[in-house]
Amino acid sequence: MEEEHRFTNREIADILAGVGARLQILDANKFRVIAFQNAAENIRNLAQDINTLDEQGALKSIPGVGNALADAIHALLADGYDAEFDALAAQVPQGVVDMMQIPDMGPKKAKRLWEELGIDSVEALRGAAERGELRDLKGFGAKSEEKILKGIELIGQRTDERLPIGVVRPLALGLVAGLEHALPAHTLQRIEVAGSLRRWKETIGDVDILCVSADAAAVMAAFKNLPEVSRVGSGETKTSVVLGNGLQVDLRVVDAQHWGAALQYFTGSKEHNVAVRELAQKSGWSLNEYGLTATDDGEAPAGQVLFFPSEEEVYAFLGLEWIPPELRENRGEVAAARRNGLPRLITRADIRGELHGHTTWSDGTESVAAMAAAAMARGYRYWAVTDHSVGLGIVQGVDGERLRKQRAEIDAVNSQWAEEGIDFALLQGSEVEILADGTLGLPDDVLAKLDVAVASIHSAQRQDRDTITARTLRAIENPYIDILGHPTGRLLGSRPPTELDMERVLAACAATGTIVEINANPARLDVNDIYARRAIELGCKIAINCDAHAAVEMNLLEYGIGVARRAWLTAADVVNTLPPQALLSQLKRNRRSA
Repeated sequence: MEEEHRFTNREIADILAGVGARLQILDANKFRVIAFQNAAENIRNLAQDINTLDEQGALKSIPGVGNALADAIHALLADGYDAEFDALAAQVPQGVVDMMQIPDMGPKKAKRLWEELGIDSVEALRGAAERGELRDLKGFGAKSEEKILKGIELIGQRTDERLPIGVVRPLALGLVAGLEHALPAHTLQRIEVAGSLRRWKETIGDVDILCVSADAAAVMAAFKNLPEVSRVGSGETKTSVVLGNGLQVDLRVVDAQHWGAALQYFTGSKEHNVAVRELAQKSGWSLNEYGLTATDDGEAPAGQVLFFPSEEEVYAFLGLEWIPPELRENRGEVAAARRNGLPRLITRADIRGELHGHTTWSDGTESVAAMAAAAMARGYRYWAVTDHSVGLGIVQGVDGERLRKQRAEIDAVNSQWAEEGIDFALLQGSEVEILADGTLGLPDDVLAKLDVAVASIHSAQRQDRDTITARTLRAIENPYIDILGHPTGRLLGSRPPTELDMERVLAACAATGTIVEINANPARLDVNDIYARRAIELGCKIAINCDAHAAVEMNLLEYGIGVARRAWLTAADVVNTLPPQALLSQLKRNRRSA
């Protein structure tokens, strides 16, 4: 018998996003469109399994999901369809929705092409443009056809999946550096990466780069000639290219007076920008990427235009604190900014040390001393050696006997620094394997002698939800496990997360005092921002660790900081912002014996 399909969060989000797009094409009430868009995004980022929430009758706990939408989602999950959604799908072909993915092809253009010319797919649009059949349609012309064809080529060259930020960020910064090197001094007055990359989202669909320059033509020419890019389309102030890996990059040159509004607009997110624009409208202003224009609904003369050289001025004019890019996801940041209630987000400078890293004792590439020297060079006051325990299988683990030998090496290094008056300490720990049956790779009498212990899963990751959750809970309950390392085990773009019940796991961490790790390696970023924020809500503490296997990997900390900032974390939420003795007192083993 064929197994009944169980919808994932992403599938439900895609369905709702499709409904929102169809409502846009049908010129439905804009607030209804926004409601579907917001619900889709919130479900896509939801920590809990939507099926579980449905079974609990808790769908309305999802931000943006009211009674009607909760009923529709329940119908989808229970019956596999919703009558209204199916009716909309029958009204607007999927191909017309797909046309909206073409750059600069909004719902109005897609609707006109469909209704007036009968074009109902990207392929049909390509054919019509190639035959010159669009140019007689009002508002279109030969240039429009050329632009549409280039846009179709562009989306055809793009990757199907969003790319991990660890892949995209170095590429984007390399392009910026390449531009700065290729152009004469002072040609670029300002330049910054915007979009989801500036917001530190874990995966990136495309890249937006903004700059201010008096010589836009020179900037565009230099950009198109960078070795990493191939030209796809360009204008006087915007060039779009696709890199070899399929990543789209848009470069825009804006006037200095428009910089603040443009940076705000192109940073996004779409949902955040909608909330800010609505706030502006209530005050009698229309906000776009150029500035603010007075409407007929306010006190200023209609048509009056205001420009802003900085983002701070845009937000201040609207009665808001400047909102850090990482928070701009319409998750309460606008309301908080109106009451001056935004948190002081954690920064790289707040970190005093790390509690998860590897050396040549297991699968690291550098010695204890070399890794310690790198940590000191970063201004750290401590760094924990947490080589893998036995039980991992693919790595030679460090057992109790070898840990005793490693302790002697660590003690010798610490003694030398103490004699030299260096304020730095190595901690000895272990990344202890949580075995398939829930037991640990080291016995309690060995764990008790360590300064810190991180428990992680690296094997049997496809266990069912109940089994892998029980396995993790057993480790969390151990009195000598201080930190739960990269809990879901995911690798962005290559390995999905385990079926772990994170709500139960985070609640157990809060109850036992087990610290939850944000693993800063951009291949992991585990836990993500949604789970990190939930962990704090439940009463957990967080550790941000690079899980470095080489000294250079300590530079990955900024990715973990990005996750923490997206989760609204402050320095007080993160244990490795503490000095050494205060940090040690926060560990479960020491709190238990105090």
